Amino acid sequence: MIAARWICSTVALSALSPAAQALDFELTPAVGYRFGGQFEDPVSQQGVDIEEAASLALAFDVGYAPGQAIEVFYSRQNTEVQDAAPSFDLDIEYFQVGGVATFESESELQPYAVGTVGAARFHPGPGALDDETRFAATLGGGVKYAISENLALRFEGRGYFTFFDSDAALFCVSDQSGATCRLRAKGSVVWQLEAQAGLTFRF
Repeated sequence: MIAARWICSTVALSALSPAAQALDFELTPAVGYRFGGQFEDPVSQQGVDIEEAASLALAFDVGYAPGQAIEVFYSRQNTEVQDAAPSFDLDIEYFQVGGVATFESESELQPYAVGTVGAARFHPGPGALDDETRFAATLGGGVKYAISENLALRFEGRGYFTFFDSDAALFCVSDQSGATCRLRAKGSVVWQLEAQAGLTFRF
């Protein structure tokens, strides 16, 4: 995948940067709103949607060259699956690392693109249903608006892509009567889209 190659190249280039290169650090807590994502009911074979809901995120960027940075990214969404019978809560977490490319601008607005790879964890509850942890990637972009030398507003749109085995059984529980799985994968990718706003601290 082109996105994955770009992310890996960005990370690899950081290792080749001169040791004397001064590093810049940015920490961005953010709030967002995320929608999308669908599974399938194995009994009715109908689509089961992940409900749209607010999200929280934290990005830590390490700038190693002009316009280039490595990003460590975490995001969490507390949502639910209402179409399932019965419905259940679902916490979704993304643990990611990747690269950020910032484009030169003479104004206070700095556009950028970001891509990451890592893992996604789907935690159903309450109850004894199994968690699902899968390979995931994100792609996005946005703008930073400089308030001061060390402070900026960050506005971003990001897509989340989690990869499953097609028709894989999900959120299973085992008891004396055997194993039961609440849902199954619908296709090989579960995608979500998000808009977020954050405050960036530079140091």
